[in-house]
Amino acid sequence: MDEEHDDAAVALTFLKQHINDLSPTVCAIHLSAEGAISEELTEFKGTVPAGTWYPRLQDLQIMPKVKATSRSDLHECQRLTPNVDLVSYGASEAECATKLVVFKYYFLNQFLYKTWHEMNLLARLPAHPNLVSFDSLVYDEPSDLLVGFTTVYLPGGTINKDTSRDFKLAWLKQLTHVIDDLNFRFGIMHQDAAPRNLLSGRIGHTWFCAERDDVKGVIFTLYEIITRDEQHRMVPHTEQDPHAVKELEEWVQHPEVRLDQDVAEYQAVLNGWVKQRREGKQTSMYTDGLEPIDWPEPNIVWEDCISLPWVRPAPSSSAQEIEPRSRVLRTSQGSTSSDSSS
Repeated sequence: MDEEHDDAAVALTFLKQHINDLSPTVCAIHLSAEGAISEELTEFKGTVPAGTWYPRLQDLQIMPKVKATSRSDLHECQRLTPNVDLVSYGASEAECATKLVVFKYYFLNQFLYKTWHEMNLLARLPAHPNLVSFDSLVYDEPSDLLVGFTTVYLPGGTINKDTSRDFKLAWLKQLTHVIDDLNFRFGIMHQDAAPRNLLSGRIGHTWFCAERDDVKGVIFTLYEIITRDEQHRMVPHTEQDPHAVKELEEWVQHPEVRLDQDVAEYQAVLNGWVKQRREGKQTSMYTDGLEPIDWPEPNIVWEDCISLPWVRPAPSSSAQEIEPRSRVLRTSQGSTSSDSSS
């Protein structure tokens, strides 16, 4: 900018006003003091900034059956959250409404590992009635660099967003079942079971966090769904006490929450499952799973990082407001249990 500012938010505010109108070839802009564009650059002047690392498609150790899609074939329908877009394979209005997938990507290196692990895990998970299906790897042309992946889109909203429907006791049982499958069958610890968000990590791996235990997460999740009280998770994970929640004299059902059984029935199912988990088989490494899922660490050569011109999928002519949805976990009836947005 023409004037120095102590707060980068000023420049970011102006950038947001122009970002959607810039050509894909623009890599930098210069702004006037009033925020107007005074210069557009298609090449960096001076020192080229550090680029983002992307793996090459041919170097990815993935199963042959996994399909790959060019980023140019995706058309943006809606921006759901940072680094997560609702996209379509078709450019027409009809196709945008019927061929929707969720595109997850990154353009900052701090999100590299999260995307790498989630992509590799979802691509290797077998079909499961309570897990959203992997759709495709996404690569950039002509470099063939892998920039993200897509998952199947399931409309219906999330539990904490759509409060008009009943939370069924059967859904709690499905939640405990899929957590058991992730932990004991695949060696995966979800680490953030909550109505709002679901992520994944291998048990005992270097980025596994014991304080984010899935049993603990399910206890908090059910309590928050019934009471809408989230105060017990408003502290660091090391200070969160699921026993304090579990032993409360009464779980007061929020007046707007709809259940198909008494609160006591939900607590009984939860308590039985927690007891079974605490007294039953324990896992300390992902290889303890019956069908453990493994994948390689990214082989990063930072000297090879390039500044990839980032272009979002082309906006569809029928861009629409569609409720964000579950990224990983869903109920077998098709209603989502929670979102992400891994």
